Amino acid sequence: MVRKIEKAAEKPRPKRPPIRLGEIKTGRIVNRLRELHELGDDPELERFPASEELFLVLEHAQTWVSKLKQPKDCPVNVVGETAVLRATLWQYLREQADAGQLKAIEDGRAAGVPWDHFAEALCVTSKQGAYQKARRLKAEQVREPGERRTPEVARQHEDRAAAEQRAEQALMLVQERRFPVARQIGQLLLEHRDGMVLDTWATYWLGEIAETLDDRDDPAKRARFTGWVESLVRAIHGHASERKQPPTTTEEARRALALATEFTYQERPKIPEQVSHSRTGNPPRHERRRTRGGHPAG
Repeated sequence: MVRKIEKAAEKPRPKRPPIRLGEIKTGRIVNRLRELHELGDDPELERFPASEELFLVLEHAQTWVSKLKQPKDCPVNVVGETAVLRATLWQYLREQADAGQLKAIEDGRAAGVPWDHFAEALCVTSKQGAYQKARRLKAEQVREPGERRTPEVARQHEDRAAAEQRAEQALMLVQERRFPVARQIGQLLLEHRDGMVLDTWATYWLGEIAETLDDRDDPAKRARFTGWVESLVRAIHGHASERKQPPTTTEEARRALALATEFTYQERPKIPEQVSHSRTGNPPRHERRRTRGGHPAG
C-alpha cells in the first residue's frame, strides 16, 4: 500500500523587524518617563529636564533610576518601563547622531575638505578609513531589512536612486513635449464635461485640469498637466468598465473622449479641425494596455 505523504505547509517567514525607529514622538515618551519618575518618588523630580533636552533627560533618568521605588499594588513595573523608554530614546539619539555626522561629512566634502581631515573625527587612521566610515554611515541611512551596513549597499542605493531620477527626468521631457496637444485636449474635455460619466477620481483630475489650464509656466508643471490629462482618461474608462456602461452620454463628449484616448495611448494624435470626425470614446483593443482593477495602466 502506497502511503500518501502530505507535504507540511510551510510556515510563512516572520516579518523582519524595522532596522531604525525613524521619526517618533519623543515628547510623549519623555512625558511618560517623567510620570514614572513621579510614580517612583524620584527625589530630584523637580529637576527633571524639559522634554526637548533629550540627552539631559536620559542623564537624569540614568542617575536616579536606583532611587526609584516600586509602589505597592501598582501593576506598572516602574524601573522596567523606564528602562525600555530610555533604550528607545538612546536608539533615537543614535540614529540622529549618525544622520547628523553624515551630513557634516557631506557638507565638508562639498566645501573641499579632504578625506584625511576627517580621520581623527571619525576615529580612523587613514583617509581610506574615513571614506569607508562615511560609506557605512550612508548605508545605515538607506539600507532595508536584510541588508548589511556596508559601502556596497550604499552604492547600490545611490545607483538605484540615480537611475530613478534619470527615468523621472526623461519622462518629464517627454510629457513636456506633449503639453501643447495636452492643453488643447484638456480644454476640449472641459467644454464637454457635462456629457461624461465621472467618478470621484475623474472629477478630481478634471478639477486639476480646470484650475491649471492657464498656469503652466515651467517644464515640471507642463509635464504634470500632461499626466493629469492621461489620468483623467484612464479614470473615465476605468469607471465605465467597472459599471459596464458607456463613458459618455452625448455625441460631443464621446468625440472629445475619443481624441483624449488617442492622445493617451498614442505618441501624438491627429487633431481634426472638426472633432465630429473622431473615433468612438472607447480605446481600440489593440491600443489598450494592461489594467489593474479595470483602470488602464500608464
